[in-house]
Amino acid sequence: MSNDQTATDFSQDREVSNTAPSKSETVKKAKWYIVHTYSGYENKVLITLKQKVENMGLQDQFCDIVIPVEKVRDVVKQRAKDKNGDFKRDENGDYIEEEIEKITEYKIFPSYVFIKMIMSDDNQNVVRSVRGCTGFVGLNSMNATEKVGDTIVHNAPPALSDEEVRELGLETGTEEDEAEFRFRFKVGDVVRITGQYCPFEDPVCTVEAIDEENNTVTVMGNMFGRRIPAELPATDVEMAE
Repeated sequence: MSNDQTATDFSQDREVSNTAPSKSETVKKAKWYIVHTYSGYENKVLITLKQKVENMGLQDQFCDIVIPVEKVRDVVKQRAKDKNGDFKRDENGDYIEEEIEKITEYKIFPSYVFIKMIMSDDNQNVVRSVRGCTGFVGLNSMNATEKVGDTIVHNAPPALSDEEVRELGLETGTEEDEAEFRFRFKVGDVVRITGQYCPFEDPVCTVEAIDEENNTVTVMGNMFGRRIPAELPATDVEMAE
């Protein structure tokens, strides 16, 4: 699991009273909690909650808001263009292709946002009031609240343990983490050769081995009635439909 993550830091300096806790004290008291969101609302919840925290001056209550992501590096082919923006062609009139590197971020835990905060009834209300947030993980309609006298209060959700925080890498990731290369197929998958060079009678073949270090793939296909292997660049192969 990658340690990379999208995070919001609330460490900006601001004026506080002499009785306000220091940032170091806040960090010691704050714990990590998980909030569930509607599908596709993770970033909206993060941005909205960040704005609420800043507008309400709650930087001493909220330390981090994190959406853990994994950076994946992929090499894809596209038609090359000249300086005028027209597609290049070779002497036979065929389009010339070029390889480009593409980095994509994938959410490791879709529909979840991780928050490091000091848990209190008021702070829970701040989080729960964000559109798209469905509640804290560990609480449901049966145990989320209880009546104390004439007042309805929120029960505290379970915080992540220190071991869970370490395993998830919530406090170790950086924006400079190197993107990992991910193959779009695995050994045994049926693929199609898309490159100009096809060593088989039929471009549809089977993945036999993957060389991640050299970004190549060994495939098995038919030639003269026999099954033979061939090593090709990973960019020359795609999943067969």
